[in-house]
Amino acid sequence: MSDFAGRTILVAGGAGYLALPAVELMAGQGANIVLADINAERLAAAAASAKAAGAPAVLALPLDFGDEVSILDCVRTAADRFGTLWGVVNATFGSTGKRFDDLTVEDFDRANRLNLTGTFVLAREAARHMPDGGSMVMYASMYGVVAPNPANYPPPMAPNPIEYGAGKAGIIQMVRYMAGHFGPQNIRVNAVAPGPFPHQATQDGSSEFMTNLARSTMLGRIGRRDELAGPTAFLLSDASSYVTGQCLNIDGGWTAW
Repeated sequence: MSDFAGRTILVAGGAGYLALPAVELMAGQGANIVLADINAERLAAAAASAKAAGAPAVLALPLDFGDEVSILDCVRTAADRFGTLWGVVNATFGSTGKRFDDLTVEDFDRANRLNLTGTFVLAREAARHMPDGGSMVMYASMYGVVAPNPANYPPPMAPNPIEYGAGKAGIIQMVRYMAGHFGPQNIRVNAVAPGPFPHQATQDGSSEFMTNLARSTMLGRIGRRDELAGPTAFLLSDASSYVTGQCLNIDGGWTAW
């Protein structure tokens, strides 16, 4: 049910912290992998990881998710190389990390361009190259479902910024809309909403913050980055063939309290 042999999966932001374990999992299940990322060094390393994991073919492409031309070129190059696409994962994000009162209009617009406009452009163009149907998975966030609790952030940390959560909430709504729009083409569209999956640098930087995050989950711990791989692969695979328009919260129970 999760055999991707002969199927091509495009992963935008595929060299990132949360996306790479999913890439490696799907590569090991026989998928042709198209990795797209803005960071050339990370992109090369991710391509090597996908090959080592067993992907029959790997294509690494530069991608600026704030640039429409870059997105279109990426999708079209992938489709030209492999003929068609089956799966699309959007693991990109836009965030300033700024406090509410320090955020500029330009900052907010730039984040919207990355989180919302980029997602729209990617999905619409990818669907044009999915004649046999397929599946899209968008990475949202628990902060697209609930607001950050300022008490979890010890000074001088700023709470998760508003433009990030607003963008991820928008992605969840776009998933619902696009599931209906693309359903007649047998293209499923879903989201995963990661909970507390802080980067290693964040984990090392504040034990108090880690304690606060862990305490806010039902499982009493933060997430391991590999714990997003299975849900992502599930939503892309035939194992979820009757699932569309959904957001699967991968958060240790954070949003269920």
